[in-house]
Amino acid sequence: MQQTTTTTTTVTELPDERRWQGRDWVKLAISGALALALLRPGVSTQPAAPAQPVVATPIPAVVSTSVPTMVAVAAPVITSTREAIVAGPYTVRGTGEPGTTVEVLVNGAPVGTAVVGADGNWSLDTELAAGTAELQARAIDASGQVLAASDPVLLNVGELAAPTFDAPAGDLESGPVTLTGTGVPGTRVRVRSGDTNLGTAVVGPDGRWELETILAPGRQSIIVEALDANGNPGAASAPTEVNVTGGLGVTLDAPTEGTVLQPGVNVISGKGQPGIVLEILNGDRVLGEATVGNDGTWRAELPLDQGTAAISVRVKGTDQILNRPVRVTIGEAAQIPSTCTGVAIGCPAWVTRAGGLNLRMRSTPAITPDNIIARLPIGTEMMVEEGPQSADGFTWWRVTTVGGQQGWVAGENLVPQPD
Repeated sequence: MQQTTTTTTTVTELPDERRWQGRDWVKLAISGALALALLRPGVSTQPAAPAQPVVATPIPAVVSTSVPTMVAVAAPVITSTREAIVAGPYTVRGTGEPGTTVEVLVNGAPVGTAVVGADGNWSLDTELAAGTAELQARAIDASGQVLAASDPVLLNVGELAAPTFDAPAGDLESGPVTLTGTGVPGTRVRVRSGDTNLGTAVVGPDGRWELETILAPGRQSIIVEALDANGNPGAASAPTEVNVTGGLGVTLDAPTEGTVLQPGVNVISGKGQPGIVLEILNGDRVLGEATVGNDGTWRAELPLDQGTAAISVRVKGTDQILNRPVRVTIGEAAQIPSTCTGVAIGCPAWVTRAGGLNLRMRSTPAITPDNIIARLPIGTEMMVEEGPQSADGFTWWRVTTVGGQQGWVAGENLVPQPD
């Protein structure tokens, strides 16, 4: 029989103040949570500030502003590069879009501005010092911003020095003759016989000038003057005595310079060597013929249209006129468009009477020995068709003359109205 052993365990009870009851654990948990909350960053133990009202901030309206568009402007062109280039006053001329403001620079420094006229031309008076001068024209807007610029033009500006005259070895024959000499390249020279102006010429790049003119019979003194940019004489050559003899003795006695004629048939007359046949011209247009009689006079009745005319004569079959053309007005002078204040496309032009006897017309805008197609008397009227083009020291324009000839001429010898 198995025996059972019983073990008795005695439990000692703690006093009430040492015993943890359920509510004690709850208090502990709440206290810990509060402590953790207070230790978190950004948590303040200060009382919370009262909530501020939310104010709506207005959003500014967006206004669309258009960006200015740059207007394309054609570059201006300098056309005055072939005048007498000597130190002193100088006028820069050119073309551009009407209304455009053009700023001119000399050696990179602005010297002034000009506004392109309605006819497409502009000009600016300035001064050039001796040496090298680089010209440039720039189109600018109202704020001075450059819109377009011309190609630079390089000039050699010389001092005004005395030109020379090539004295002939013997006597000269009266009538048409070509006088020659030397000078500073680019200088304009004026040739005089005593007080009579025989014409002007420009010294070429090779330092030589030539002038086709007319000499009357007799002994006379030839003087060559260098002109400044304003046409004033400066240094001059010493007088050279020449003896002029013989010749055909052709003259134009009527009408006289400045005469006002009526449109229709008019009498043109003069003198010459008996038996020669003459052609009477207005510019380069043949008006008719006349034969010098045994008494040494000739006479022709020819129709003249209203406008202006430059009357000259030549031996039939030649291209050399025998007198300085006589300017006359028939009825009323032709009205020149107000927009044609300079040499420009679509405008009339005349060979200046400040020059010599003839202006060479060429087949191309350049100087070559074989491209001369006509010699135009001073005063010849024409219409400008194309240009300008710069070459060989001149500014070239393609023209159609009153006589129907077409070709290129140097613009420096043209004027926008009869002179």
